[in-house]
Amino acid sequence: MRIFSGLGGKLLLAFSLMALLTLSASLLGWVGLSHLRQLEQGVQQTLADQELARTLSRLSGEIQSASRLLATATSAQEREHQGRLLTLQGQQLQQVLAQLGRGQGSTSLDQLSQSIIGNLGQQGWLVGERLTLMAQGEAQRARLVAAAGQIAELARSQMENAETVMVAGLGSLYQQQGAQVTRTLDRLLEQDLDWLEQMTELRHRTLMQQQRIEEMWRSERQEQLQTLLQEGLRELAILQLRAGAVTDPARRQAVEQALTVLAQSDKLVQLRSDWLGKGEALRVLANANEALMSSLNQQVGELVSRARDSLGQSQQALSQRLRLLEQALMGIGLLTLLLLMLLMWRMVYGRIVWPLQRAVAGMSRLARGDLAPLEPIASTGRDELAELGRALQVFRDNAVELGRYQRELESRVEERTGQLSHANERLNEEVEKQRQARAEAEQANRAKSVFLATMSHEIRTPMNGILGGLTLLEDTHLSDTQQRYLAAIEHSGESLLEILNDILDYSKIEAGHVEARREPFPLFQLVDELSALFRPKAAAKGVTLALEYAPELAPVVEGDLGKLRQVLGNLLGNAVKFTARGQITLTVAPLACQGPCAEPCIRFVVRDTGPGIPADEQEAVFEAFRQRKRDIGHQGGTGLGLAISRKLVAAMGGELILASEPGKGCEFSFSLPLQRSSAQQPAEAQPLHLGQSRDILLVEDNEINRLVAHGMLTRLGHRVTLAEDGRSALALVTERPFELALLDINLPDMDGMTLREDLAAISEEMHERPLPAIAISAQMYPEDIRHCLAAGFVDFVGKPVRLAVLANAIDQLFRQEGASIEPQVQLSVAVPPTNHPEWANPVLDADLPLLGMARIRQLVALFESQGRVLVDKLAQGEGSEQRQLAHKLKGSALALGLTEFASHCAALEAGGGEPATIGAQFDAAVSGLQQWLAADRDAPF
Repeated sequence: MRIFSGLGGKLLLAFSLMALLTLSASLLGWVGLSHLRQLEQGVQQTLADQELARTLSRLSGEIQSASRLLATATSAQEREHQGRLLTLQGQQLQQVLAQLGRGQGSTSLDQLSQSIIGNLGQQGWLVGERLTLMAQGEAQRARLVAAAGQIAELARSQMENAETVMVAGLGSLYQQQGAQVTRTLDRLLEQDLDWLEQMTELRHRTLMQQQRIEEMWRSERQEQLQTLLQEGLRELAILQLRAGAVTDPARRQAVEQALTVLAQSDKLVQLRSDWLGKGEALRVLANANEALMSSLNQQVGELVSRARDSLGQSQQALSQRLRLLEQALMGIGLLTLLLLMLLMWRMVYGRIVWPLQRAVAGMSRLARGDLAPLEPIASTGRDELAELGRALQVFRDNAVELGRYQRELESRVEERTGQLSHANERLNEEVEKQRQARAEAEQANRAKSVFLATMSHEIRTPMNGILGGLTLLEDTHLSDTQQRYLAAIEHSGESLLEILNDILDYSKIEAGHVEARREPFPLFQLVDELSALFRPKAAAKGVTLALEYAPELAPVVEGDLGKLRQVLGNLLGNAVKFTARGQITLTVAPLACQGPCAEPCIRFVVRDTGPGIPADEQEAVFEAFRQRKRDIGHQGGTGLGLAISRKLVAAMGGELILASEPGKGCEFSFSLPLQRSSAQQPAEAQPLHLGQSRDILLVEDNEINRLVAHGMLTRLGHRVTLAEDGRSALALVTERPFELALLDINLPDMDGMTLREDLAAISEEMHERPLPAIAISAQMYPEDIRHCLAAGFVDFVGKPVRLAVLANAIDQLFRQEGASIEPQVQLSVAVPPTNHPEWANPVLDADLPLLGMARIRQLVALFESQGRVLVDKLAQGEGSEQRQLAHKLKGSALALGLTEFASHCAALEAGGGEPATIGAQFDAAVSGLQQWLAADRDAPF
């Protein structure tokens, strides 16, 4: 057959024969194992039946014991308990019998179990009836005994009366004579003595009847019961005769009623007779149950014996079959071994292994490059090995041909390799240029970040002075127009501070992580203030600035006031810068919103008549650090305004769009979903007020800052206790309670977060009152403030501390309590005249009316003495020690208004700056303080 002519067919035939032999041996083994499994099942069933038989024997004994206890039960509780026990045992008995009878085809076990359970139920019913009869008999016995006792007691009283009459008659004999004595004696013998004997007999027979009633109830035989009943009836007739001798009518009636009760003794006999009958029935049922149990155990024993006999027969038959199976397996094994040896020699080695060895040897020679003629693999045949031999021969011929081609290719590859090496060198040079360009770009990006941080920090210093001066200027007498301009300038200053905060973290803006706040604010007041702020600058250039505000807009809306002010201020500022003539218009109008808005969106448009921007350059103006000089007269700027504005508008839910043509001006517009707010118009700024005096714990490690804050709190009317570190603060709170704690979050021995938790816990435990805390820190980034509030602080006050901010924070905490306890007191702060020489110090100018010149001189002297020591240590220190000293110097400098010196300390704290120059900078700062003191030495404070 052609199918077996190939290598695969030969292997298929050989392995098929081996598989057939293996299958035959497996089938024989399976048959033997099946018989073993049947025998094992029989053994397991027999063992289980034996175990069930033992369980049945135990249950039989328990049922008989419980049955006897049930028969002798003397109370309903005992009967109920034994009945439940018998019910449970009966269920177990049925389960055991069901398992024994499974597969046996016998119903006799079921019938026996039903009979036993039925007898047990009948026995329970008889015990219940017997207990009922017992209770009725006890009640009847008690009535009869009580009636007999009543008659005996009445007879005893009559005996006492008879004895009294006889004693009285005998006593009267001493006073009588003759025939009268004889009549008295006759009466005593015939009447009184006879009455006494009858009453004595009545009492004696009644007590005998009472004893007879007890014997009736204790009798255990029917014949004895009938005898006692007859005797009782005879005695009852005698008692009825003797009862006629009772002379007192009431007592006679009572005796007759008691005799009527005694006449019911037959009911007691009947109850006792029924009780004995139930007992006899119980004994019959018990004997029947014992017989049934014996029969049940006998049948179960027979079932187990038959199963054991059947198992023995199965074992004998299995032994014979296993011997036959062993012989068959041995024969098949020998036959399989012979066939395997033949197949391995003829088929595997002769037809497969040896030809394969020759093929492998030929392929090894070819792999080594030996192209000599090959040894034939198979001289004849058409199988795969013969085909493999022919293929190897063809492969050798092809290899010879390929060798020739290889030599030609090697010469070509060598030529091409030279060309690729030259191209690779050029590519490496280009990669190196790209690496250098990337390094330069990263350096430029770092320089940009350093520039932004430095510029915003430097701008913040004069901004603090500007805002402080504006705060002082508010308390002077200004006209309404001046007040309006002042408010616009102040709001712009606050907006500039917000811009500086965004510039400090410009990388956050570039990553799209700007968070838009939602708070109510008056929209018209915002745009009106911005118009008033930029209108003088525009008028100075001959440009008109107009405000077009739709009257139907809501007076108060919800949105991010700071970011909206920043965007509009930037757009108006650019319009004023680049417009030389004409008009600038700020338009605020409603716009139909396509989204699910409760109110229409609001569109903001800033339009100017400047030079305009070509279309190909419009997108570039929104890139950071990119500028286009639309007006040859404009110089300066960082190129961040429009880039930040577009990102801020996107954060608020809008898009900043530019429409412009050269020579026709520019139009910047955006729309925001500013919803109507139910909040009222903000009230005008109120003067600073004092509330109730509070006990305040101030924790500040810097002595200068501590004295400044102490002066402010004292001026506000509070009672202040000072602590220079966390350990001192914990000791003070342990000694006495406080109403508020002001904590510097950077202390030498512990951080403010941990200190707040410890102070609050001690106050709750020692004084049973909470201790709120306000954080004080020079680190005023939003994430720092959020971290403090999340840690449990009720508020945050930044350094340098301002009186109004501190007072508002304390007043907000105790506003309700302070309003209900005492009226507020207005605090007037005198404003010193402002000037701006080189040594001007707005912080000390603001603190002078609060602290007084003596306190400020003390602060300056303390700064000079302690600061010199810190500067010397800082110049010699390294690492964390240097940063801690710089932080302490920075806090003292901010408290005294030395912003420039504080910025140098901040640079050292951040790991930059030059420690060697700190001494000269400290001397300059001290010189400025001395000049300020010399100029204000005559101040009336």
